[in-house]
Amino acid sequence: MFSVMVEELTRGIKPDTGPLKKRFDAAMTKKLAVVKLPPAFWTLDPKINPRADHLFWASLLIGDRQRVELSISVIAAELEQNSKILHGDLQQDLAALIQRSICDFLDTINNTLYRQKLERETGELVQEYFQVNRA
Repeated sequence: MFSVMVEELTRGIKPDTGPLKKRFDAAMTKKLAVVKLPPAFWTLDPKINPRADHLFWASLLIGDRQRVELSISVIAAELEQNSKILHGDLQQDLAALIQRSICDFLDTINNTLYRQKLERETGELVQEYFQVNRA
């Protein structure tokens, strides 16, 4: 659902947030419906079950704190299902996963000035949850 967004980021282009908001809202509706199902029924088709990291990236680009929080909660819900199997520390694993997703997001952007701008904005959006530390 977010292939255009990722493609634009790799070309160093800022995606238009108007259509991105609509795409995010539709994708989040689908994602929430999937997460309500037992994990055995979670499909890997991104048109039915959008990638949680792409939802998170879209929320960062939109710059809406509520969308960021919603996407983090979806990541946590998916992680919780995996933690039941792995018996991991959910809070620590979530922080690491979000941190890795932010790094992957910023690494996707093929424009230094735009990447630096988004790094600052991302830090502001998630600072109350996680520290954004990049080397």
